[in-house]
Amino acid sequence: MRTDSPMGWLTLPHMATKSMLRKALLFPYQVFVILFFFLLTYVWGVVGYVASFFDANGNLAHRCITQWAKTSLALAGLRVHIEGQERLNSQNTYIFMPNHASFLDTLLAFAYIPCDFRDVIKEEVFSIPLLGLVLRRSGQIPMDRNNPWKALKSLREAADLLKEGVSVLVFPEGTRTPNGEIQEFKTALFILPIRSRIPVVPVLIEGTFQALKRGSILLNPVPLKLTFYDPIPADSFGVRDRRIYAEKVRHVLSISMGQL
Repeated sequence: MRTDSPMGWLTLPHMATKSMLRKALLFPYQVFVILFFFLLTYVWGVVGYVASFFDANGNLAHRCITQWAKTSLALAGLRVHIEGQERLNSQNTYIFMPNHASFLDTLLAFAYIPCDFRDVIKEEVFSIPLLGLVLRRSGQIPMDRNNPWKALKSLREAADLLKEGVSVLVFPEGTRTPNGEIQEFKTALFILPIRSRIPVVPVLIEGTFQALKRGSILLNPVPLKLTFYDPIPADSFGVRDRRIYAEKVRHVLSISMGQL
């Protein structure tokens, strides 16, 4: 940035003042969102827990989680643009694989994936009071990333759901990106589509890294976008080809983000 003009010495202080003013104006909004998010989580958690006793399959509790996610996003004033739903058949079974940049990714998935599905979620989330209980009662699948045997058991649970016609959501990076770019995929997860012969749907999530960065609870109200791409069949892949399959799915998302 040039600062050698007669008024150049005003540019940087002006920008700093503008940034401080924006942060000051955002702060009440951020506090409001945090407080009401926890309130909504408690209310919908109670509703979901009660609903779970009237449906052994967890469908009612899952719908409560969906409404919680939609309400939370609406309350935060986050505009969400959806593309590519026409590529999916709501009657088919899929394995959805989105990139992972923020806690908001999970809310977007629950709110806008147009199929009956269950989420493979890291085991630590299930220890959160009430929320973890509702996740378990709704049939979401815990995964211990540090224990290969327990992780394999989780994939078997997911495979059983796929046989019943219930789609599955899994974040193939395994954890949130630290820099906004799509990280390497966990190739072991691709055993699930290869053995079940269920196609993978690459899902690109944009805006969440800027909206809520890892380690922060302060929300930045930027537009979000969720794009569904054509399902990638598993028929031509064997277990030994899981790395090739993973790279094919990752390539779709990376090229769409301009990483390639």
